[in-house]
Amino acid sequence: MIYKWYILYLSGILGLNAALFGTDSEESASVRLEMPADQINVILRQTSMPDLGRGRLAKILTRYYIEGLGGPEDWEKISSLKVSGNLLLKEGEFELNAFLKKPDLIKVSMRDNQREWVLGYDGETAWREFPRANRKAEPMPADEARRFKHSAHFGSHLLYPFAIGKTIEYIDTIPVEGTICYQIRVTLDTDYQVDYFIDIRTYLEIKAVNTDLRTGEVNSLVYQDYFREYGMPIARQVESFEDGEWVSSLRLDEVKVNAGVIPWMFKMRD
Repeated sequence: MIYKWYILYLSGILGLNAALFGTDSEESASVRLEMPADQINVILRQTSMPDLGRGRLAKILTRYYIEGLGGPEDWEKISSLKVSGNLLLKEGEFELNAFLKKPDLIKVSMRDNQREWVLGYDGETAWREFPRANRKAEPMPADEARRFKHSAHFGSHLLYPFAIGKTIEYIDTIPVEGTICYQIRVTLDTDYQVDYFIDIRTYLEIKAVNTDLRTGEVNSLVYQDYFREYGMPIARQVESFEDGEWVSSLRLDEVKVNAGVIPWMFKMRD
């Protein structure tokens, strides 16, 4: 169905036991980000870009936070985004508008000349509104809601590395889309796995691959033509794929940071 693109698009819009304190080895073996449980307090779990100490993965993530995302000071200044652009699907071309607010509030509309689809998440309920005679918003079915909530996370899942239910690993350094990238894997307790491919020179995300560990479904996004707002990198062009086949192309025309987005905008309408 036309609205299925959101699983891919929304995923984009922001180990080794001694990983933090151990070796700086250049081996390709998986390296996991870990810290003794008695050292992880509530503040550390809620810190988006904490001091990670030593170790290969810690160094990669630290440079990703600073060089790729602009650093903690710029990140903390950003509370919301409004983006507009054109979305190309097999079914045609659509105008897209999206509002996003930390930590995971989102509302997206997609329209052509006559119809409009609206999808949203208010932090509790994922909902949808389709073009039909009796237009009415309704909660998403459970499986759809699970995927949508996963995709609604503001920013990369590499942020908040010590959040409960999250494991981060260095997998390998490999060529991706003509660029040499670090492959960093995040595994969530919601049974999702996200592989991020980060350019070793710019520390920008080149590609992200989302795997639903329950169903085996694989969705991926390729990011191109970056620019920055408030220090945060935003890709103007996003190509989306499902199980290796092209699904959509998104071209952003306008991005507004901290554009007066407020929580009630994300509520499901009666």
